[in-house]
Amino acid sequence: MKINSEKSKEIIISFAQNGNFRSTIPNIKIDGRDIAQVCHAKLLGVTISQDLTWNKHVDNIVKKAGKHLYMLYQLKRAGITQKDLVSVYVSVVRPVLEYACPVWHTNLPQYLSDNIEVIKKGTKMYFSWIGLRGNT
Repeated sequence: MKINSEKSKEIIISFAQNGNFRSTIPNIKIDGRDIAQVCHAKLLGVTISQDLTWNKHVDNIVKKAGKHLYMLYQLKRAGITQKDLVSVYVSVVRPVLEYACPVWHTNLPQYLSDNIEVIKKGTKMYFSWIGLRGNT
């Protein structure tokens, strides 16, 4: 297998408080090209940061799920049936929230949990719009 130097990224995992360590690490070269050093990279849909926190990943999830919840609101306004709205929620919104959850959910700090609470509140609001009640 040949590595594509244009698509490759280098992420340096470090818990250092300052970024001075980057200048001491030589650049990786493939086919004579320097590989770009990045602070975070997406791998199989999961955003990995150089300090191994999940902040960026959870931010991405919150943004994406929020857009899907807005889409549900627009579908509701368009007169889509309750059954179809639930199907769209189960097939579009939930997978965004649940994707790769076993990887990152156990290390989720409280301040990131607050972002997930925003989505949970949005989901509750959505279900109240369509007239469903329950322990959501």
